[in-house]
Amino acid sequence: MGIFRGRKARTDGGAVVSDRNASRADLDALRAFAESRQGVEAYVEPKTSVTQTTLLLVAADGESIRRRVASAQAAYEFARKKLNIPVYDANLVGVPSRKRDYDLRKAKGTPPPSSSSSTTSAPAKQTPKELAAIMTLESVAGVDPLPTNPSFDELMRVYRKARKQAHPDRLGGERTKWDTVEDAARTLGLPD
Repeated sequence: MGIFRGRKARTDGGAVVSDRNASRADLDALRAFAESRQGVEAYVEPKTSVTQTTLLLVAADGESIRRRVASAQAAYEFARKKLNIPVYDANLVGVPSRKRDYDLRKAKGTPPPSSSSSTTSAPAKQTPKELAAIMTLESVAGVDPLPTNPSFDELMRVYRKARKQAHPDRLGGERTKWDTVEDAARTLGLPD
C-alpha cells in the first residue's frame, strides 16, 4: 500500500534528515564552479546531526558553492584528483573570511571592496515583526538589548552569538531554538 512512503527520517529533536545522497549533478556543479573561477580552494564540512558531508568551494573573490558529497574521503579525492585544487578540513581551519565578506557584501547590496564603507544602519523605521526578531536574537544570545536602529554589524554580532547558543549539535539534536533563530534572521534579512 505504501502509506508510510512519504515519511521522512527525523533526528531526536524532530528535524527532517535529508535522504538525498550526493548526485552526479552535485559533482558537475562543483566542477563547473572550479573551472570558471580563479583561486578556488575546497573545504570539507563533516556530517552533523542536521546535514550530510558537504564540499564547499571558495573562489579568490569569496564567491562560493556548497554541495553534498558521499563522504569526507570522496570529497578529498574529488578536490585533489579531479579538480586539482587545495583541500582543507573546515573543522580545523574554518571557513575563509573572504567568503563571509562576500556574503555580507551581497546581503547589503554593496559593491566589491573598491568602496570602503564600514557599517550601514538598519532602516530608520522598523516593523513590529523586525523588532520581535531582534528581541528573539538578543534573548537567545543572552546579550544586553541593542540600541534603537542597530547597525548591520551589531545585528550580525548578536546573530552569530545566538546561532552558536542554539546550534543543534550543542543541544543534542534539539532544533527548536535553531529554527527560531533562523526565522528571526530571515525576517531581518541577515545572511548565514
